[in-house]
Amino acid sequence: MVRAAFVFMVLLLVGCEDGSRADSRTLDVEDEDFRQGQNFYKSGEVRKALECYLKVIDKRKGAAESNLEAGRMYLELEDPLPAIYHFNQYIRMKPTSEQSNLVRQLIKTAEKQFMQKLPGRPMEPDALGGSDLNAKLRNLQSENEKLKRELADYNRTQKGLVLPPKTTGEKPADKPAATTEDGKPQRFRQYKVAKGDNLSSIARKIYGEASPTRISAIYNANRDKMTSVNSLPKIGTVILLPE
Repeated sequence: MVRAAFVFMVLLLVGCEDGSRADSRTLDVEDEDFRQGQNFYKSGEVRKALECYLKVIDKRKGAAESNLEAGRMYLELEDPLPAIYHFNQYIRMKPTSEQSNLVRQLIKTAEKQFMQKLPGRPMEPDALGGSDLNAKLRNLQSENEKLKRELADYNRTQKGLVLPPKTTGEKPADKPAATTEDGKPQRFRQYKVAKGDNLSSIARKIYGEASPTRISAIYNANRDKMTSVNSLPKIGTVILLPE
């Protein structure tokens, strides 16, 4: 989900697609998938309705109404970034339509929803203008690029690790106690794996950061339960977190 959210950030910041698409727009409201989306929404199946509208957008140029409905579905699902993107697509295609002012209000609603989801909620949404929100999005995009570079460096480091040889049934030698850099015994805390957890989210939750060093430390402390940094044990398993 995090990765998907940032993809939409990039789409929002880069801007709209080539305006030539609007020249070949078709009447998407007559598409069978559009009608199916309306039926799903009436039945309360918002995600299925969203899938139908996205299908129309994928196969038709200038699907303004489908972008509007997709934005509404994302807003109802409390996923504001893609909602903003699709609302902006509608405005690009129909800037003077009767609904354009309403759609602009929906964009503001989605912006407020997004600000309320930010960690710590540093500012109330009403205190931010559109330019402030765009600046915040750019900062988040820059932070995301930095995290991706750190993760790439970490993955390259992991590829160079040599796995220990398999045992032949003989009793292994006692494993020396873990120590910190200053030679003191390493201390650990216990953590129970919850739904949606991964090493990055656990590191951010416990240490306040998800650096490659933190992720590597958690993984190394739990090699008996994990085969890689991406193979977190099942929900409810207790793992050790270095202090």
